[in-house]
Amino acid sequence: MTEAAVAPLERAQKLAGAAATFAVVAAIMIVLAAAARDVALPAAEVLRSREATPDWRGALNLFNAVGSFVVLALPSFMLAGALIELSKVLEEYGKGQFFTLKASAGVRKAAESALWAMAFKVTISPTIFGWITRSDDVRGFVWQLEPFDLGLIAFAAFVMVLGRVLEAAARIKEENDEIV
Repeated sequence: MTEAAVAPLERAQKLAGAAATFAVVAAIMIVLAAAARDVALPAAEVLRSREATPDWRGALNLFNAVGSFVVLALPSFMLAGALIELSKVLEEYGKGQFFTLKASAGVRKAAESALWAMAFKVTISPTIFGWITRSDDVRGFVWQLEPFDLGLIAFAAFVMVLGRVLEAAARIKEENDEIV
């Protein structure tokens, strides 16, 4: 390989290695923020309002509050999982393993995880939350689709397709490597 091709490749590997670390840090930050905002704060409010009494009813009030808000935090937790999946791909890239089935499948899996997180954010979590809290305005399924959400769904879907293309390319490379 020529020196002109090696230098950008080495920079890409270093960038991928750093990005893998950043993806893990971002995942941890997302989990901590979602746990604090969507779980700990509602639980603290139940404790502060004295709905959590030292009997079964109070314990059920606390469990209901925490459980219902965990449902709202699930998309964030799932997105953190997608970032962890992506960090594994970036680690492979950092090692110079660009066209492998493992890395290519990881791109697809990370995108699929992001799509699942969006499905939970848009409809599953709000619907389950409405059912748990027995909101009067929830009779069936709840949709909370904003234009930004639609853009993220499209982006993740295209990345998933890209992962499938990379998987096909990795298979062809594997076959070619066996022939040579």
